[in-house]
Amino acid sequence: MKRLAHLCAAAAATSLMSCASHPPQTQVTASDFDLNPLVGEWRGAYSSAQTGRTGTIALTLRAGESSATGNVVMIPRPDSLLTPAERELVANVGAPGRSVIKMKFIRKEGGNLTGTLDSYQDPDCGCPVITTFQGTFRDARTIEGTFSTVPSQPGHGVTGGTWKMTRVKRL
Repeated sequence: MKRLAHLCAAAAATSLMSCASHPPQTQVTASDFDLNPLVGEWRGAYSSAQTGRTGTIALTLRAGESSATGNVVMIPRPDSLLTPAERELVANVGAPGRSVIKMKFIRKEGGNLTGTLDSYQDPDCGCPVITTFQGTFRDARTIEGTFSTVPSQPGHGVTGGTWKMTRVKRL
């Protein structure tokens, strides 16, 4: 009997530890209660002519769930002092300035999508910023839109750009 109690306690502790090690998920809501158009694995890219930064977008939402995993990988702009030939030489070298930013919240309203990213340190202003995004379903597999980034410190302007995601797999 004691052995059974120890096994149950060990199983409960293991279960609690495994729950604690899972990263927080992105909250997803829908005004029309239909998250089905978002179900799947989505991949895409964003760019900002204002900042010169580009990056990738990844979002996964499984059927029957109201939370997803989503990240944006921010790639800093190439050094403007390099020649095009020098940029090509260093293009395949790992970029230490890359940042992975988690999607914090996504809301689907009809054919539109809005959301926010976790706050992150902007490399240009050196201050925390908040990025919001808006998009529209172009078809059942494509969402595209715009984003804006607002710095927390005065004296730095709001920047923005465009993004596009395509569903690569239905889950």
